[in-house]
Amino acid sequence: MLRYLMLFIYSLIAVQSMAQNSDSLIANRKGAGLVITYRLKAGESVAMIANRFYAPQDKIESLSMVDGRKKLPVGTTLYIPVSPENFTASKEKAGLQHQQELYFRVGERDDLALVSMYAGVKKQDIVLWNGMRGNSLKQGQAVFIGWLKIVQKDSITMADGIAYPSRKGRVVNNDTGRHAFGELDSLYNVQTRNGTNVLNEKGTAVFFEKGGSNKIYFAFHSTTPRGAIIKVTNPGTGKTIYAKVLGPVPDTKQYANAVIGISSAAKEALGITEDKAWCELTYFPN
Repeated sequence: MLRYLMLFIYSLIAVQSMAQNSDSLIANRKGAGLVITYRLKAGESVAMIANRFYAPQDKIESLSMVDGRKKLPVGTTLYIPVSPENFTASKEKAGLQHQQELYFRVGERDDLALVSMYAGVKKQDIVLWNGMRGNSLKQGQAVFIGWLKIVQKDSITMADGIAYPSRKGRVVNNDTGRHAFGELDSLYNVQTRNGTNVLNEKGTAVFFEKGGSNKIYFAFHSTTPRGAIIKVTNPGTGKTIYAKVLGPVPDTKQYANAVIGISSAAKEALGITEDKAWCELTYFPN
Protein backbone atom coordinates (compact mmCIF):
# COMPACT_ATOMS: atom_id res chain seq x y z
CA MET A 1 0.00 0.00 0.00
CA LEU A 2 2.81 2.38 0.93
CA ARG A 3 4.55 1.64 -2.35
CA TYR A 4 1.51 2.65 -4.39
CA LEU A 5 1.03 5.75 -2.29
CA MET A 6 4.62 6.82 -2.97
CA LEU A 7 4.24 6.13 -6.68
CA PHE A 8 1.07 8.22 -6.71
CA ILE A 9 2.95 11.10 -5.06
CA TYR A 10 5.72 10.79 -7.64
CA SER A 11 3.03 10.90 -10.31
CA LEU A 12 1.70 14.18 -8.99
CA ILE A 13 5.19 15.64 -8.82
CA ALA A 14 5.84 14.69 -12.42
CA VAL A 15 2.58 16.08 -13.74
CA GLN A 16 2.93 19.34 -11.82
CA SER A 17 6.53 19.76 -12.94
CA MET A 18 5.54 19.16 -16.54
CA ALA A 19 2.81 21.75 -16.35
CA GLN A 20 4.73 24.41 -14.43
CA ASN A 21 8.38 24.03 -15.39
CA SER A 22 9.15 25.10 -18.94
CA ASP A 23 12.82 24.35 -18.27
CA SER A 24 12.26 20.61 -17.74
CA LEU A 25 14.92 18.15 -18.85
CA ILE A 26 13.92 16.18 -21.95
CA ALA A 27 15.66 12.98 -23.11
CA ASN A 28 15.64 11.56 -26.63
CA ARG A 29 16.99 8.39 -28.16
CA LYS A 30 20.42 8.54 -29.80
CA GLY A 31 22.06 5.33 -30.93
CA ALA A 32 21.69 2.68 -28.25
CA GLY A 33 20.95 5.08 -25.41
CA LEU A 34 19.23 8.20 -24.15
CA VAL A 35 20.71 11.70 -24.32
CA ILE A 36 19.79 15.24 -23.37
CA THR A 37 20.35 17.89 -26.02
CA TYR A 38 22.10 20.95 -24.59
CA ARG A 39 23.28 24.13 -26.31
CA LEU A 40 26.30 25.91 -24.91
CA LYS A 41 25.75 29.33 -23.38
CA ALA A 42 28.24 32.19 -23.05
CA GLY A 43 31.10 31.32 -20.72
CA GLU A 44 30.42 27.58 -20.70
CA SER A 45 32.75 24.77 -21.75
CA VAL A 46 32.35 21.05 -22.36
CA ALA A 47 34.20 20.34 -19.11
CA MET A 48 31.81 22.57 -17.17
CA ILE A 49 28.74 20.86 -18.64
CA ALA A 50 30.20 17.40 -17.98
CA ASN A 51 30.73 18.45 -14.39
CA ARG A 52 27.22 19.88 -14.10
CA PHE A 53 25.49 16.75 -15.45
CA TYR A 54 27.79 14.20 -13.77
CA ALA A 55 28.67 12.80 -17.19
CA PRO A 56 32.07 11.73 -18.63
CA GLN A 57 33.51 14.49 -20.79
CA ASP A 58 34.92 12.03 -23.33
CA LYS A 59 31.45 10.54 -23.91
CA ILE A 60 29.93 13.99 -24.45
CA GLU A 61 32.70 14.84 -26.93
CA SER A 62 32.23 11.53 -28.78
CA LEU A 63 28.44 11.83 -29.00
CA SER A 64 28.61 15.51 -29.97
CA MET A 65 31.66 15.18 -32.25
CA VAL A 66 33.45 18.14 -30.64
CA ASP A 67 36.89 18.78 -29.17
CA GLY A 68 36.41 19.89 -25.57
CA ARG A 69 39.93 21.30 -25.40
CA LYS A 70 38.94 24.09 -27.77
CA LYS A 71 36.73 27.06 -27.04
CA LEU A 72 33.43 26.24 -28.72
CA PRO A 73 31.01 28.87 -30.04
CA VAL A 74 27.84 29.77 -28.15
CA GLY A 75 24.98 27.57 -29.32
CA THR A 76 27.12 24.48 -30.00
CA THR A 77 24.92 21.40 -29.58
CA LEU A 78 26.09 18.91 -26.96
CA TYR A 79 24.59 15.50 -26.27
CA ILE A 80 24.63 14.55 -22.58
CA PRO A 81 24.40 10.77 -22.02
CA VAL A 82 21.76 9.50 -19.59
CA SER A 83 23.39 6.69 -17.64
CA PRO A 84 23.37 4.97 -14.22
CA GLU A 85 25.95 7.57 -13.11
CA ASN A 86 23.47 10.45 -13.37
CA PHE A 87 20.01 8.87 -13.67
CA THR A 88 17.78 7.10 -11.16
CA ALA A 89 14.23 5.80 -11.26
CA SER A 90 13.77 6.48 -7.55
CA LYS A 91 14.31 9.79 -5.82
CA GLU A 92 17.14 9.24 -3.39
CA LYS A 93 17.01 10.51 0.16
CA ALA A 94 20.49 12.03 -0.14
CA GLY A 95 21.31 14.94 -2.40
CA LEU A 96 17.76 15.86 -3.38
CA GLN A 97 18.90 19.37 -4.30
CA HIS A 98 20.97 17.84 -7.09
CA GLN A 99 18.15 15.93 -8.78
CA GLN A 100 15.67 17.11 -11.37
CA GLU A 101 12.71 15.44 -13.09
CA LEU A 102 13.55 13.87 -16.46
CA TYR A 103 11.08 13.34 -19.30
CA PHE A 104 11.30 11.30 -22.51
CA ARG A 105 10.09 12.84 -25.78
CA VAL A 106 8.11 10.16 -27.63
CA GLY A 107 9.20 9.65 -31.23
CA GLU A 108 7.27 8.39 -34.23
CA ARG A 109 8.00 4.69 -33.62
CA ASP A 110 8.30 4.73 -29.84
CA ASP A 111 5.95 2.65 -27.71
CA LEU A 112 5.74 1.99 -23.98
CA ALA A 113 7.88 -1.14 -24.14
CA LEU A 114 10.64 0.71 -25.97
CA VAL A 115 10.59 3.66 -23.57
CA SER A 116 10.68 1.23 -20.64
CA MET A 117 13.69 -0.59 -22.10
CA TYR A 118 15.71 2.53 -22.89
CA ALA A 119 14.97 4.19 -19.54
CA GLY A 120 15.34 1.01 -17.50
CA VAL A 121 12.02 1.73 -15.79
CA LYS A 122 9.09 -0.68 -15.37
CA LYS A 123 6.18 -0.10 -17.74
CA GLN A 124 3.65 -0.09 -14.91
CA ASP A 125 5.62 2.63 -13.12
CA ILE A 126 5.62 4.85 -16.22
CA VAL A 127 1.87 4.34 -16.59
CA LEU A 128 1.23 5.19 -12.93
CA TRP A 129 3.62 8.18 -12.76
CA ASN A 130 2.06 9.78 -15.82
CA GLY A 131 -1.58 9.01 -14.99
CA MET A 132 -1.94 7.10 -18.27
CA ARG A 133 -5.09 5.24 -19.27
CA GLY A 134 -3.77 2.25 -21.15
CA ASN A 135 -0.37 1.73 -22.75
CA SER A 136 -0.62 3.96 -25.81
CA LEU A 137 1.74 6.89 -26.37
CA LYS A 138 1.46 9.82 -28.75
CA GLN A 139 4.26 11.21 -30.88
CA GLY A 140 5.68 14.34 -29.25
CA GLN A 141 4.34 13.41 -25.80
CA ALA A 142 6.72 14.09 -22.88
CA VAL A 143 6.66 11.11 -20.51
CA PHE A 144 8.12 11.34 -17.01
CA ILE A 145 10.70 8.55 -16.51
CA GLY A 146 12.77 9.43 -13.41
CA TRP A 147 15.31 11.83 -11.96
CA LEU A 148 18.60 13.15 -13.31
CA LYS A 149 21.46 14.20 -11.07
CA ILE A 150 22.43 17.77 -11.91
CA VAL A 151 24.16 20.73 -10.30
CA GLN A 152 21.63 23.53 -10.21
CA LYS A 153 22.44 27.05 -11.41
CA ASP A 154 24.29 29.32 -9.00
CA SER A 155 25.10 26.45 -6.64
CA ILE A 156 28.43 25.25 -5.34
CA THR A 157 29.60 22.21 -3.41
CA MET A 158 33.16 22.84 -2.38
CA ALA A 159 33.60 19.37 -0.86
CA ASP A 160 33.01 17.89 -4.32
CA GLY A 161 34.76 20.66 -6.24
CA ILE A 162 31.52 21.27 -8.14
CA ALA A 163 30.09 24.65 -9.04
CA TYR A 164 27.81 26.05 -11.73
CA PRO A 165 28.33 28.33 -13.42
CA SER A 166 32.10 28.29 -13.21
CA ARG A 167 33.18 31.92 -13.25
CA LYS A 168 36.38 33.04 -14.91
CA GLY A 169 38.87 33.97 -12.27
CA ARG A 170 36.93 32.45 -9.40
CA VAL A 171 39.07 31.12 -6.58
CA VAL A 172 38.70 27.41 -6.07
CA ASN A 173 39.92 27.55 -2.51
CA ASN A 174 40.31 30.68 -0.42
CA ASP A 175 43.81 29.72 0.65
CA THR A 176 46.49 32.36 0.27
CA GLY A 177 49.26 30.11 -0.97
CA ARG A 178 50.93 29.93 2.42
CA HIS A 179 51.02 26.14 2.32
CA ALA A 180 53.74 23.69 3.04
CA PHE A 181 54.30 21.64 -0.12
CA GLY A 182 52.55 18.60 1.29
CA GLU A 183 49.23 20.43 1.66
CA LEU A 184 48.78 20.96 -2.09
CA ASP A 185 48.13 17.27 -2.63
CA SER A 186 45.43 17.43 0.05
CA LEU A 187 43.76 20.33 -1.78
CA TYR A 188 44.02 18.34 -5.02
CA ASN A 189 42.24 15.40 -3.36
CA VAL A 190 39.44 17.69 -2.16
CA GLN A 191 38.98 19.27 -5.59
CA THR A 192 39.03 15.93 -7.46
CA ARG A 193 37.13 13.84 -4.92
CA ASN A 194 40.28 11.84 -4.18
CA GLY A 195 41.18 11.55 -7.83
CA THR A 196 37.82 10.12 -8.95
CA ASN A 197 36.69 13.23 -10.87
CA VAL A 198 39.54 14.41 -13.07
CA LEU A 199 40.48 15.44 -16.58
CA ASN A 200 43.69 14.17 -18.15
CA GLU A 201 45.92 16.18 -20.45
CA LYS A 202 49.32 15.61 -22.04
CA GLY A 203 51.63 18.14 -23.58
CA THR A 204 54.67 20.36 -23.30
CA ALA A 205 55.47 22.06 -20.01
CA VAL A 206 57.56 25.24 -19.96
CA PHE A 207 59.43 26.21 -16.79
CA PHE A 208 59.63 29.82 -15.63
CA GLU A 209 61.62 31.55 -12.94
CA LYS A 210 59.71 32.58 -9.84
CA GLY A 211 61.10 33.93 -6.62
CA GLY A 212 59.97 32.89 -3.17
CA SER A 213 59.82 29.55 -1.43
CA ASN A 214 60.87 26.48 -3.40
CA LYS A 215 58.48 24.38 -1.31
CA ILE A 216 55.48 25.64 -3.28
CA TYR A 217 55.13 25.06 -7.01
CA PHE A 218 53.05 27.39 -9.16
CA ALA A 219 51.63 27.04 -12.66
CA PHE A 220 50.01 28.83 -15.58
CA HIS A 221 47.13 26.90 -17.16
CA SER A 222 44.43 28.24 -19.48
CA THR A 223 41.42 26.02 -18.74
CA THR A 224 41.48 25.84 -14.94
CA PRO A 225 40.62 28.71 -12.56
CA ARG A 226 43.07 30.50 -10.29
CA GLY A 227 43.66 28.43 -7.16
CA ALA A 228 43.17 25.03 -8.82
CA ILE A 229 45.74 22.34 -8.02
CA ILE A 230 47.20 20.41 -10.95
CA LYS A 231 48.98 17.10 -10.56
CA VAL A 232 51.99 17.05 -12.91
CA THR A 233 53.78 13.80 -13.76
CA ASN A 234 56.98 13.26 -15.71
CA PRO A 235 56.30 9.97 -17.56
CA GLY A 236 60.02 9.47 -18.12
CA THR A 237 60.88 9.34 -14.42
CA GLY A 238 57.49 8.64 -12.87
CA LYS A 239 57.99 11.61 -10.52
CA THR A 240 55.03 13.81 -9.58
CA ILE A 241 54.47 17.29 -8.16
CA TYR A 242 51.40 19.41 -7.37
CA ALA A 243 51.23 22.99 -8.62
CA LYS A 244 48.84 25.82 -7.80
CA VAL A 245 47.40 27.75 -10.77
CA LEU A 246 48.12 31.49 -10.86
CA GLY A 247 46.33 32.23 -14.11
CA PRO A 248 46.25 31.35 -17.84
CA VAL A 249 49.31 30.50 -19.91
CA PRO A 250 50.81 33.81 -21.16
CA ASP A 251 50.40 34.47 -24.86
CA THR A 252 54.12 34.88 -25.55
CA LYS A 253 56.73 33.14 -27.69
CA GLN A 254 58.19 31.44 -24.60
CA TYR A 255 54.99 29.45 -24.10
CA ALA A 256 54.26 28.64 -27.75
CA ASN A 257 52.56 25.21 -28.02
CA ALA A 258 52.83 24.68 -24.26
CA VAL A 259 49.86 23.37 -22.26
CA ILE A 260 51.25 24.52 -18.93
CA GLY A 261 53.90 26.78 -17.41
CA ILE A 262 55.49 25.57 -14.15
CA SER A 263 57.80 27.37 -11.75
CA SER A 264 61.38 26.20 -12.29
CA ALA A 265 61.70 25.02 -8.69
CA ALA A 266 59.73 21.93 -9.76
CA LYS A 267 62.31 20.81 -12.33
CA GLU A 268 64.48 18.96 -9.85
CA ALA A 269 61.49 17.29 -8.19
CA LEU A 270 60.32 16.03 -11.60
CA GLY A 271 63.79 14.91 -12.65
CA ILE A 272 63.96 17.43 -15.50
CA THR A 273 67.03 19.41 -16.58
CA GLU A 274 65.72 21.22 -19.69
CA ASP A 275 63.47 24.31 -19.79
CA LYS A 276 60.79 22.31 -21.61
CA ALA A 277 59.52 18.77 -21.10
CA TRP A 278 56.63 16.47 -21.94
CA CYS A 279 54.33 16.03 -18.95
CA GLU A 280 51.02 14.45 -18.03
CA LEU A 281 48.44 16.54 -16.14
CA THR A 282 45.36 15.72 -14.10
CA TYR A 283 42.98 18.25 -12.56
CA PHE A 284 39.30 18.63 -11.64
CA PRO A 285 36.80 19.43 -14.42
CA ASN A 286 36.05 23.15 -14.45
